[in-house]
Amino acid sequence: METTAKLGLILLALTVISRAEDTPAAAQPSSESTSAAVIAVPVRPAVPERASLLPGLPTYAPPPPAAPKQLDQPNTPTDPDVLVLPKMTVKQKPRPRLNADIVYASKDLGNVLAKQKYTQLDQALNKFTLPLFGQSLAERAIEDHKREKKQALTDDVLNISNALKDADPAEAKSLEKAITMP
Repeated sequence: METTAKLGLILLALTVISRAEDTPAAAQPSSESTSAAVIAVPVRPAVPERASLLPGLPTYAPPPPAAPKQLDQPNTPTDPDVLVLPKMTVKQKPRPRLNADIVYASKDLGNVLAKQKYTQLDQALNKFTLPLFGQSLAERAIEDHKREKKQALTDDVLNISNALKDADPAEAKSLEKAITMP
């Protein structure tokens, strides 16, 4: 037999037994004895009605509704192994602009700058240099380029310090001092 069939038979047997216990057994007179023996079966008290039980029971009080989550308070997880990090926004760094300083090697940059800054006559006249005393045209072009970049940075910082003089004169003076230091 299957397990469910066995369980069904057991439940049926238990139900029959419990119903047999609920009904009082009738006293059967014995024919052998002259005195009638009565078997006393305990009788269960009557089941009280539902109406008489309800007033004595406590009334149902539903639990209070859950408080809404407050945005200011951090979430505290119930699991101690969970680590909750604060929300953050990650912004991508701007890609570097590919200018001549980045693209070319220093020697090639010098040649490119020399072609841009100097005329063909100047390039022809300064084509040959002495290795010990002279400076090549490419080296001169790189030095000129660095000098121009430094001058542009100095001009920008001085413009910022002039605009800052009205709001914070001490900060403007410190900017001027920092940029004009050798």
